[in-house]
Amino acid sequence: MKNVLLLLIMLALTSVAALAQPSASATPSSSPKENASAVKPAVAAKPGLVLPPEKAQPVRMPRFDKAPVIDGKLDDEIWKQAKVLKDFYQVQPGDNIAPAKPTEVMLGYDSKFIYVAFHCYDEPDKVRATIPKRDDIWNDDYVGILFDTFNDGRKAYEFDFSPLGIQADGIWTDGQGEDFNPDIVMESKGALTTDGWTVEAAIPFKSLRYVVGKDKLWGAHFWRRIKRFNNELSMWMPLNRDNSSWLAQEGHLS
Repeated sequence: MKNVLLLLIMLALTSVAALAQPSASATPSSSPKENASAVKPAVAAKPGLVLPPEKAQPVRMPRFDKAPVIDGKLDDEIWKQAKVLKDFYQVQPGDNIAPAKPTEVMLGYDSKFIYVAFHCYDEPDKVRATIPKRDDIWNDDYVGILFDTFNDGRKAYEFDFSPLGIQADGIWTDGQGEDFNPDIVMESKGALTTDGWTVEAAIPFKSLRYVVGKDKLWGAHFWRRIKRFNNELSMWMPLNRDNSSWLAQEGHLS
């Protein structure tokens, strides 16, 4: 009887020891923190907006047969021939949502100038417009342009205009910021209107460096800043906040 009991005890001890040994195919357990991260569902990348055709394809600017008078008023007949850009996106503080007020950009050119006009719809008595010095318009409402004339996503000419047409201009370098020391020779005027304000600008080709040739493209951005709406920024092209490069998200002009 004693021998049988001793045998049963030895068998039980052997089974316990075998259970205590790790399997040869088992992997080491992760730490609680790693396990927690391992079982988290994957976070989907922020989906990009589907651009309408007029933004996804290069914009072909019309050639004007007559120059508009740069007086801040959009009453020249030639503006009816312009290419019109609209349907801006509010990118600050909203994230590619509808802007507080609509904006339209009109584009054309001739042998000497690029012509750009903005129609900024608003309540005229609430527009912030003073008479600051050149390159110091940032306390006013304003509109702006980037022309990436080499279409390389590295540098662009920047042009900004207050509601009275006062200029701020310089060079935008992607990833480094803006340099407003250069002053580009151009003409601009602005005016308050019954439905907001308008700006006209004539930018000479001779003031710019660019690649010449048929079907060459320029990168471009157009924007508007409204100070009283929490410094709202709206843009013709949407911006993905996960991408810090504006020029990588530019539209194109032909």
